[in-house]
Amino acid sequence: MKRIFLPLLISTLSFHTFANDNTDVSQPKISGFYAGVGFGSFGYSEEDSWGYSNNPISAEADGNSTKVYLGYQFNKIVGIEGTYTNYGEAKAKVGNYSMKPSSISLAANLGYTFKNGIRPFGLVGMSSLDLNQSEELLIDDSGAAFKFGFGVEYTPKALGGVQFRAAYEMDMYAVEYLDYQSGAGLTTETNLYALDSLYVGASYKF
Repeated sequence: MKRIFLPLLISTLSFHTFANDNTDVSQPKISGFYAGVGFGSFGYSEEDSWGYSNNPISAEADGNSTKVYLGYQFNKIVGIEGTYTNYGEAKAKVGNYSMKPSSISLAANLGYTFKNGIRPFGLVGMSSLDLNQSEELLIDDSGAAFKFGFGVEYTPKALGGVQFRAAYEMDMYAVEYLDYQSGAGLTTETNLYALDSLYVGASYKF
């Protein structure tokens, strides 16, 4: 009996291992920690020109953005992601004023992973933003920003945990500045700003 049972047990375990291996290969890796880097464009927009009314300031983006992102995907739908973004430089259209903003964000990554490895997703969260101004013209040089984005990620089955993505992300924030208006004197005004990036990235899921 033992002579029959032992080969049968070995055959069963071998088949179970083979089946699990096939399942792992045929499906993209779902849950786990991942780390990646990205590179893309830098966009800067403002609600209105700012500074003194008799000498308004307006800036425009110059350069590219780089990103480092870390996260954990719990299942096919939900994940959490932290990102460090070094934006390019925003230069004043007139004068020497500039800013080199960077942000650290934490966001929910919500999407769906299909069997072919494609995963459309959206990002919603908050950022800690540092404008790094060349001159202290804005009262709040750093603060909180609303972070959102969307994109598509692809995990080739043949490459294990390697992932590629193309995405768009934005940090939106409000900053106060001092404005001098004739007749009203020095007043405090608030302006809305947005920093955005269209980028491609590569990561590895452990």
